[in-house]
Amino acid sequence: MPFYSHPDKLLIEHLKEVYDINKGLFEDEDREVYRVISICHDFGKYTTYFQRHLFGKETSEFSKHGFISAIFGGYVALNLLKEPYPLYVYLAILHHHGNLETPLEHLPKNFKKIDEGDIWVLDKMNIFKKQMEDIKKNKDEIYKDYEMVGLGQIFNDFLEEDALDILKELRKIHFKIEREQNEIHYVNLLYFYSALISADKLSASNTRALDNIGVIEFDRLNREREEKIKGKQDINGIRSSIFKNVLQNIQKNKDKSMFTITAPTGTGKTYTGFFSALKLRELLGGNRRIIYSLPFTSIIDQNYDVIEELFSKFQEYQSFKGRYLIKHHSMADVEYLDENMDYTKTQQELLIENWESGVVVTTFVQLLETLIGNRNRMLKKFVNIRGSIILLDEVQAIDIKYYPLIDFIFNLAVKYLEVKIIMMTATKPAILNGAVELLEGCDKYFSLFNRTKLIPRLEGISVGEFIQEFKENIQDKSYLIVCNTINQSIEIFSGLKDLEDVYYLSTNLVPKHRRERIKEVSERLKRGDKIILVSTQVVEAGVDFDFDVVIRDLAPLDSIIQCAGRCNRNGKKELGEVYVYKMVNEKGELFSKHVYGNTSVNITKELIENKEVIFEKDYYNLINDYFKMVINNKQKDVSNGYIESIKRLIFTGDYKYPLSRFSLIENNPTYIDVFVEVDDEAVKTLKKYFEILLIKDYEKRREEYLKIKNQLNYYFISVPEKTYKNFENRYGIFVLPQIALKDYYNVDTGLIREKDETFMIF
Repeated sequence: MPFYSHPDKLLIEHLKEVYDINKGLFEDEDREVYRVISICHDFGKYTTYFQRHLFGKETSEFSKHGFISAIFGGYVALNLLKEPYPLYVYLAILHHHGNLETPLEHLPKNFKKIDEGDIWVLDKMNIFKKQMEDIKKNKDEIYKDYEMVGLGQIFNDFLEEDALDILKELRKIHFKIEREQNEIHYVNLLYFYSALISADKLSASNTRALDNIGVIEFDRLNREREEKIKGKQDINGIRSSIFKNVLQNIQKNKDKSMFTITAPTGTGKTYTGFFSALKLRELLGGNRRIIYSLPFTSIIDQNYDVIEELFSKFQEYQSFKGRYLIKHHSMADVEYLDENMDYTKTQQELLIENWESGVVVTTFVQLLETLIGNRNRMLKKFVNIRGSIILLDEVQAIDIKYYPLIDFIFNLAVKYLEVKIIMMTATKPAILNGAVELLEGCDKYFSLFNRTKLIPRLEGISVGEFIQEFKENIQDKSYLIVCNTINQSIEIFSGLKDLEDVYYLSTNLVPKHRRERIKEVSERLKRGDKIILVSTQVVEAGVDFDFDVVIRDLAPLDSIIQCAGRCNRNGKKELGEVYVYKMVNEKGELFSKHVYGNTSVNITKELIENKEVIFEKDYYNLINDYFKMVINNKQKDVSNGYIESIKRLIFTGDYKYPLSRFSLIENNPTYIDVFVEVDDEAVKTLKKYFEILLIKDYEKRREEYLKIKNQLNYYFISVPEKTYKNFENRYGIFVLPQIALKDYYNVDTGLIREKDETFMIF
């Protein structure tokens, strides 16, 4: 009987295809390891149990193929490969349809004997034995397939082996590497696993893998950049000077691996960083992928548009957009265009998630949860990080508790994955300490700027007192007021809304309203209108606002400096004023406490409270002092815990810091996502989504969902779980219906929240 991997594909063809897709990622011995993984990963599909399951006749525990395939792969590897490769093979195959798990959960506790405590192993063995009986009935046909790939005799030998002996040998290898605690095992395992799952999904979906990614040369793109900036105002020639300085230094230091570009806000870091990466790629040779990583989706969209405008001038890009430039984040459109291929939405999604492109603009979440983690969906693209040039923009947005971990993982990527890293920032965080500074004399550039000054007002003031003081002192200027919590921001907006032209912005608004608000505020500022915007930290980076005056409630210093970047941004106005207030709630507590804790805020207070005014030229030294003090005071337990898990391959289980728990987005278990029917378009989109849920065929259902995914996301906000009873539960989605809007949603400020709610999502 013929054996199939998928309804339209012979199993042996799928096994060979998985190998062919990614074999170019490996050389010499590593290629042989990948060949074993590829050819063995679906061995368990040679049972009649799986074949009946595949064609919809019967599904049972005997049709599952992960464990038996992993045992076969482990056996082949033990015969053909040296240690520790057999363990990588076993684990990669075992988990190729799920997430990576801690090895000890799927191996005997002792390599000398199997006892009644090895419950998982013994349960799997009962299934394995019956599957092997089935395979032996068809051994001649299976032998022919494996003889084609040079494993015929090993297959025959495997039929006579005791699987428990194989597991004990694998446990010996694990015992050795656990004692060794060398991070190389983590990198190697993820690399082989990633190569397998990315190729497996491409083959299964009949998605043709790219021969190579698209590259447009530095000189051609630079001519377009020069044409675009021609005639535009350059702040005293500073942007041009920075660009030239950085490009010269990248050429001098091309043999180094880590770089920083430390420059003031508003000095063209997007162009400077991107073109330094382009130049480095040219100097090093080869088609290195450029991964441009940023903290927020709003900045990603903005910087992607800047790069896309340059690429759009070239015909090859117009014809094959996907292979040259993609945008990858949760709110991005699923769009991977190629005039030679009529990709389905599902195939486009797969190519985007694999980062099959010359330039990838993405989030820190996508990058770091691929380098640190265990999730199948994230780890597909791990292989495509190898040899890349990573641009990190505004890395200080990452929680400081993760700095030692981030430093560790980037050094790992440089050492083992041949990665180059360029970190761009206006507030140089204390990571990548060995990096080469590409902006020679960067402190000089900070001293050239005098656009803003910080004015500390740290006596302590209630929200009511602040509102009164603001109204009494308001002038004919534009104002940005940045708060720490949503309730605080709503209270201030409510106290000021009787003034003219007052706007509100935070994640309390659905994304659709937020985008509309940002666009309107930006247009009015460009016209010179004297408006007031009350906001949360959502404006700190990536929103191109330019106010006359910024007022910031006390926060960590890097956050305050980011806010200062929204004041007198282009230096066209008189000296911009950035006031720092210390607002307190009814209990006399700082609002910042609920967001940042105490350490970084107290250090900020200590650094600025005795100064009447701090000019922009002094920000550079101030922020350096701040990061030194914060790192010395910050607990390193979290980072050290994850670093230990990397070294010990602790992905899951009852440990304090298993890698499955790592996330840049702190999930608050007391909040849920709610769909808000703010308009007729929202109602129509949700109705379409529920119609899609009724489609029985998974592939068709997924295809239709991807077409409306982003429209759906425009209407979700995160709300306190305690209020969920006020919303409708429709097929597992909580919905605030149009009919109840007036009671629970305000078009100016978003969700109507309870007064005592202090948790903040910005």
